[in-house]
Amino acid sequence: MNQPRYQGIVVPILSPVDEHGRLDEPHLRALTNHLLEGGVHGIFVNSTTGEGLCLIDEDKNHALECVIDQVRGRVPVYAGVSDTSVVRALDQIRIAERLGADVLVAHPPFYFPPNDQSELYRYFVALAQAASKPLMLYNIPFTTKAFIELNTVQRLMQVENIIGIKDSSVDWVYLMNLICLKKTRPDWSIFIGKTHMWAAGILSGADGGLDGISNLIPARCVRLYEAIVAKSPQCYALQAEINEIFRVYECKSFLGGIKAAVSFLGLCRPDTIAPTLPADEAEKDKIKALLQRHHLLP
Repeated sequence: MNQPRYQGIVVPILSPVDEHGRLDEPHLRALTNHLLEGGVHGIFVNSTTGEGLCLIDEDKNHALECVIDQVRGRVPVYAGVSDTSVVRALDQIRIAERLGADVLVAHPPFYFPPNDQSELYRYFVALAQAASKPLMLYNIPFTTKAFIELNTVQRLMQVENIIGIKDSSVDWVYLMNLICLKKTRPDWSIFIGKTHMWAAGILSGADGGLDGISNLIPARCVRLYEAIVAKSPQCYALQAEINEIFRVYECKSFLGGIKAAVSFLGLCRPDTIAPTLPADEAEKDKIKALLQRHHLLP
């Protein structure tokens, strides 16, 4: 098997919305351009950071359509197709493929916790068999309350159309074990969903980073990735700097924090989709000061 096709910095793009929680297309297109100008290697639409499961269906589909149109094939577009059951996820897959997504991304079904890992295995196999595009697993137990265990990942690696995993478990031992599994399938992609683990994780054999801070500082995130791949000592200083900038998330709502930060760049409003709280004025002041310290604002 060849080396992974999917690697680098993939951005879970924010979904800019107005005060009513409806998609703001002009800002979405501007943000997409900002990411492309930063040199990112892919854009993930309707992710957790993108509030994909909070948007109404019309806006969710339109967000994917707009990003695909704006990207125009320059980088792969990843589409979130997660839902509560196989039949609902298959419907998401049909829409994403019709609109032109390059990669499909699915986390475990939510609301009903899985009774056994066999349910997760059957779920992902059903999605992969129905899809004509590559499928990526998404391990995010914080939101789904379901962990894709290593034995299940190992079984799913035998499915050719399943091409990798985004791991947001923030479990270092789990990540190292995923990297060990790559020995049996070198074309398998592992994306790290926690910025702070990028340098150590990619140096250890992971293939890229996929976290929301790259909406704010795409070019810096790409520089970090390039320094890691080059095994440059500069990667440690870059990692430390990005870890500091990541403190924009230190709000009552992490979504409120990152949206407020990006709003200071003029690329979205600070609005989140209710009931998620936007950043309050005190939080915005702290975020603005942090951005100024790191020369992101005058």
